[in-house]
Amino acid sequence: MKGLAKAMKRTPHLMTSRIGMAAKSSDSAFDSLNMRFTSLEKLTEKLLKDASSFRDAVKNMLLSGSNFGRHFDTLFQPLGSEYDLERKHPNAQATMTNLAHYGQLMDELKDTLTPEIELIESRVISPTKDFQTIIKAIRKNITKRDHKLVDFDRHNNSYSKLKDKKEKSLKDEQNLFKVEQDYETAAADYEYYNNALKEELPRFFELASAFMTPLFHSFYYMQLNVFYLTMERLQSFAEGKYDLTNNSIAVVENTYMAQLTDASERLENLSIRRGAMPSAKILAQNRASSGSGGLSPSGSRIGGLAGGAPSRSGSILSTGSAGHTAPPAYSTGAATGSAVAKRAPPPPPGKKPAPAKTYVVALYDYTAQADGDLTFRAGDRIEVVERTASTDDWWTGIVGGHQGVFPGNYVRDE
Repeated sequence: MKGLAKAMKRTPHLMTSRIGMAAKSSDSAFDSLNMRFTSLEKLTEKLLKDASSFRDAVKNMLLSGSNFGRHFDTLFQPLGSEYDLERKHPNAQATMTNLAHYGQLMDELKDTLTPEIELIESRVISPTKDFQTIIKAIRKNITKRDHKLVDFDRHNNSYSKLKDKKEKSLKDEQNLFKVEQDYETAAADYEYYNNALKEELPRFFELASAFMTPLFHSFYYMQLNVFYLTMERLQSFAEGKYDLTNNSIAVVENTYMAQLTDASERLENLSIRRGAMPSAKILAQNRASSGSGGLSPSGSRIGGLAGGAPSRSGSILSTGSAGHTAPPAYSTGAATGSAVAKRAPPPPPGKKPAPAKTYVVALYDYTAQADGDLTFRAGDRIEVVERTASTDDWWTGIVGGHQGVFPGNYVRDE
């Protein structure tokens, strides 16, 4: 509460000094030291962040390396009735043989580097946090010095204004003594903090340099140990297994591509990697072909349900709620009569009535087999959006707020 009251008193002076209506003091010597301190403050925070990131990175490297070996080994384990995988896949025989050894190596490396990670915490991160605590205490005094400078300027302006007033009233003479005392007190407080900081900040910078030198050396040698131990273990693992005489990026990449052969192309050609074409799109393609029936991928004429839409293996043989069996695949040319209503007479001039909605009732259950299909149950009332003259086609409708296509011989006119 006391700090809030002081802040309220300083606010008018801060506002007037910003627009040049009040004098504002400065000390170039202190400003230079403060800029240097601010830079040190930011670099210390960055050092702490980078040291923590390095520690976490080493941990993640060891954990990822161990998991990589274990998961890769799992990929080469027999599935079901598989056996003798090394003989079936001679190109991967060396990999399958060495994976167990690699996993053991990474576990040992993790145990070896754990003490190094703990040293990073105790000899770099923890001392940096202590140093940062000292910096925060100094920053607090610098902030207090800035507040004392504002108070000094505020009282100095009031005292100078009242002292230089040519015609002083009795009240001015009475206030002059109090204003002068406030000015002298503010000047003493400001000079104390300002001089103390100008005297001790250079000494602090010398001590900070002495502190950072061994800290840097510790961090450097810990990184060196991590890299050296990792490289030593990996090279010992590779001896007698892999040729490391020429391990340039180009050689490694060319070797990889040579061993890959045509595996990548065969993976790309697997049909199970691609999703099924939506029924609505197939319907549009089939309607573009001649006749009521469509063409199969091989070019032969197909009839029935497949003539107007993709085939559904077992999807049209469900039983409705009434106990009747759903119709089998459509037969070519099978049509159950025209389901299109007679065209209404043209509306009178000036009026354009909304088109009448038509509905059908589902005779059987139908479950969507692909994207764009409409799912419904026997007895559902379906709004017809688009239909053909033949029930051997796919129609478009809406039920329950969902729109999709459905076989025309699963419904009857309402």
